[in-house]
Amino acid sequence: MNNFIEYFYNIKIQKIMYNNKYYSFIYNGYVYKLYILDNNININMIIDIDKRLLGHTLISEIIMNKDREYISKYNGVNYILIKIYVNINKSISLEEINYLANTLYMEKLNINWGKLWSIKIDYLEDLINENGKKYPIIVDSFNYFVGMAENAISYYNDIIIDNNYKYVISHKKINIYDSVESLYNPINIIFDYRARDIAEYIKIAFFLNKKNIYNELDNYISNANLSLTDIKLIIARLLYPSFYFDMYEDILNYNKEEKMILNITDKLGDYEKYLASVINYFRRFYDVPEIPWLNNIYK
Repeated sequence: MNNFIEYFYNIKIQKIMYNNKYYSFIYNGYVYKLYILDNNININMIIDIDKRLLGHTLISEIIMNKDREYISKYNGVNYILIKIYVNINKSISLEEINYLANTLYMEKLNINWGKLWSIKIDYLEDLINENGKKYPIIVDSFNYFVGMAENAISYYNDIIIDNNYKYVISHKKINIYDSVESLYNPINIIFDYRARDIAEYIKIAFFLNKKNIYNELDNYISNANLSLTDIKLIIARLLYPSFYFDMYEDILNYNKEEKMILNITDKLGDYEKYLASVINYFRRFYDVPEIPWLNNIYK
C-alpha cells in the first residue's frame, strides 16, 4: 500500500496503519485516510460538497491523484484519499452539528424514514432467522427493539412534512466513540432532516454518560430555531434504536463478540427513563404528545 500511495499521490511514507475501514498515515503534520470507495457513495455529490465547504469549514479535503482524478483504481478496487484538517481528538458536540447543518441546504428530496426503517427490520429479521441459534443474547432482546422501531415508524408516519422543507448537511452514521473528524469526513455526509444528527447525538450521549446534555440542548434550542416538525422528527428518531441495530449488524456481519450487545440491554431500564426524560424536556417548549408507553412504565 505504501507503493500505491507513492505512485498515485507522490507521497512517500514510512508507516501506514490499517483499520477495518481505511488506511491512515501522517504526512507533513496532517493525518490522511485512504478509503475503499463504497459503491453506494454518490461520488459526484461528495466532491461537490467538499469543494463548496473547503475554505469555509474544516471539512476534510478529497485529494486528487497524479492524473487529477479523485478515484484511484488498483487491482479492481476504487480508493479515495482524504486529508484531515480538524482535530481528530475533539469530541462531537451539538454546537458543531448545528454549525455544519447551517452551511448547505437542499430541497425536494424524497426521504421516508418509515419506509427505510421497515426495510431494515425485515432485513434484520431474515438475518436472525438464519443465524438465531448462534446468537441467543440477540434473540432474547431482538423483539423488544423491533417493537420500539415499529413505534418509531408509526410516530414518523403521522408527521406531515412541508413541501418547502430544507434538508441539511447530515451524516450516515455518528457512532459512540467517533470524534468530530467523522462530522467533517465528506464520505460520511448526506442531506437529511435536521433531526437526524441531533437525535443520534442525544442517544449516544446516554451511553457516554454525558451529564451536560440538557445544558447543550438549552443552548441548541435557543440558537437552532427548530420547527414543530423538527421536534416531532427528533422524537421519531429517538424512538428508533439505531444503536442496537448497528451493533447487531456488526456482530452478525463482522464477527464482533455477541456479548457487546449487553452494553445496551443491561442499561435498558435506565435508557427508557432517559428517553422519557428527553421527550418530556421537548414538551416543555413544543406542543407534542407524550409517549404513553414510556411515561406509564415509571408512573
